Amino acid sequence: MSINANETGQIVQPGLDETPPKTAFAVVVRPEDPAPSRRPQRLLLKIGLDALERHDAAGVFDAHRPDGILLPDCRGRADLQAADVALGVIEAETGMAAGSLSIIAAIGFSPASFLGTERLSGASARLIALVLDEDALASAIGLPTESARSASPAITMARGSMILQAASAGVPCFWSLPFGETDGYALARLRDAALDHGFRNVLVQTAEQWIALGQDARAD
Repeated sequence: MSINANETGQIVQPGLDETPPKTAFAVVVRPEDPAPSRRPQRLLLKIGLDALERHDAAGVFDAHRPDGILLPDCRGRADLQAADVALGVIEAETGMAAGSLSIIAAIGFSPASFLGTERLSGASARLIALVLDEDALASAIGLPTESARSASPAITMARGSMILQAASAGVPCFWSLPFGETDGYALARLRDAALDHGFRNVLVQTAEQWIALGQDARAD
């Protein structure tokens, strides 16, 4: 599915009884979740590479008929290429149009993803966005608190690296809100800071966060 600069919504995972917001860039469900009551503009499955390559993966896609996937724990170019191939097989097995399944890649699980000169540009034509999973990165390098992250040169470098990788690939970059944060004021402050620093918007990890934010979206 195509994207453009006017798409400024969040990536969200609503609760099972919540109606997905119309303005969301994408709505994410897990394989075990029911489909949303109203079809969003992009419905993505959160599914890892190992699950994508299982023999029964096609059945999950046949049941949900998603527009693509949120690929968690993506380590870089090789994972993107492997996911691309796996999605091609699934498309063939389910009768979906070739190339119709897109990828949003969440990066942060492996600190090595931010080292070296490897570019994600050109790894897969399916790639429509990147997400910095800062919770995963902070855990990997031993930063337990948000205040520790804000002062960490490694986190600052990772944020800049992700924004530059996305720009090089011609796709937007999103910042994943801290999983445990539910205060509406703090969430709004974090979201606005992400927008000011060059991220397209945020990934809202829980229904509680989405409610606390009041489904508010800043346009710029």
